[in-house]
Amino acid sequence: MRVLVVDDEPDIRFIIGTSLQRWGYETDEASNAEEAYAICRDAPPDIMLLDVSMPGETGIELLDRLRADDLVPGPVALLSAAFPGQLAGVAADHGVVHLPKPFGLEDLEELVADLASRVTG
Repeated sequence: MRVLVVDDEPDIRFIIGTSLQRWGYETDEASNAEEAYAICRDAPPDIMLLDVSMPGETGIELLDRLRADDLVPGPVALLSAAFPGQLAGVAADHGVVHLPKPFGLEDLEELVADLASRVTG
């Protein structure tokens, strides 16, 4: 199962990517919306972990563009330092889940396992 990690912070991508690989997932990483879009266009991942607050095109804008082009991968989780209530409506409107930053690796592992179960049915 492939997970795309989209975050402009290299340390966060490294920690999440390394953890995912340790848990048995294949990973792709993107540091911005353009890289993520290209990955989704060329080889859509099974799951996407998407930072909301990126310079340039935000995670929400990327998700809207992927939707418009029918390129949304499987389940998506928005990662953001916003208070949970601030993104609850956005997440619901986009049919995605929200994991507030900072989060523990146990929370991330549980979230990704839940998203993976949605893919495998």
